[in-house]
Amino acid sequence: MLRTVGLLVSIVRLPPTTVALTRHIHPAKTAFAGHSKWQNIRHVKALNDGRKSVLFIKLSRQIRLAVQAGGPNPAVNNVLRAAIDEALKKNMPNATIQGVLKKCTTQSAELKKYVLEIKALDQINIVCVLYTDRFTQLKMEMATTLRKNFALFFDTKHAFDEIGFVEAIPPAEVQSEDLTSVCTDHAIEMGAEDIEVMDAHDRRVRFLCSFRDVDRIKKELEKLNYSVEHCEQAFFPKSTIVLNAEAMEAYEKLKDKLKAMDGVEDIYDNVEMTA
Repeated sequence: MLRTVGLLVSIVRLPPTTVALTRHIHPAKTAFAGHSKWQNIRHVKALNDGRKSVLFIKLSRQIRLAVQAGGPNPAVNNVLRAAIDEALKKNMPNATIQGVLKKCTTQSAELKKYVLEIKALDQINIVCVLYTDRFTQLKMEMATTLRKNFALFFDTKHAFDEIGFVEAIPPAEVQSEDLTSVCTDHAIEMGAEDIEVMDAHDRRVRFLCSFRDVDRIKKELEKLNYSVEHCEQAFFPKSTIVLNAEAMEAYEKLKDKLKAMDGVEDIYDNVEMTA
C-alpha cells in the first residue's frame, strides 16, 4: 500500500450532463459512459499547453506520427497538414517545423503507441499514453519518478471507459446548417455511436465510436470525401475524486514531471477539476 503522507481525498460521482449538439444514434444500444462527459475530458487530459519546450516536443511528435502514417507531403496528407497548422497556431517557428520534417526522412525507428496504468497517492487512477521509440528506457525513467512521488505502475484501466473518436470536415457540398443531419446519417451507415458538431463555422465534426473502430471509421469517412483532421482513443473515468489543496499540489508536481518526459503524449485521470 502506498503512503499518502496525510493527503486526503473524497470520492464523488459525476452528475450526468448533456453535450450540446450531440445526437445519440443508437438509443437501443448500451451507451458509452462518458459520451456526455466530453467537455469534462478536456480537463481530465493533463497535457495542456504548459511550458513552451514541452509543448513543442509534443507538437514535433504529432508531426512525426503524421508523417509516419501518411507521408511527408502535407498536400496529400491531411493529418500532417492539420498537425502543422496546429503547430503554427501554437507559435512553433516554421524553421523548427521544417527541421522536424527533414528529420523524419532520416529517422528509421518508428514511434509506437503504449499505454501505462498508474496509481498515485493511493486514490488517483491514471492512464498514460506514450508514443516512443525507446519504451524500455522511458518506462524505467517513469518508474523512478513514480517511486519518488508516492505512485507506482498498477492496474487502473478498468476504472475508465475507452472511447474512440475521429474529427473530420465533410465535403464542401455539405452546408453548415445540414451538418447534424447529414453527419448523423453517415455515422449510422458506418456504425459510429454519436456525433458532436465541434465548430459549425469550420464544419468540424467529431464521430464517437468504440476505440476498436477508430481506424475503420477513419477509412469510411475518407471514402465519403471527409478530410480527417484527428483521431484518438480517450479514457473517461467512471467516477471521479476531489482532492484537497495539499493532495492536488502533490499530484500536480507528479504530472509536471511526467509531462516533461519525451514520449508522454496524454495523461488521463479520475481527478475532478474544480473552478
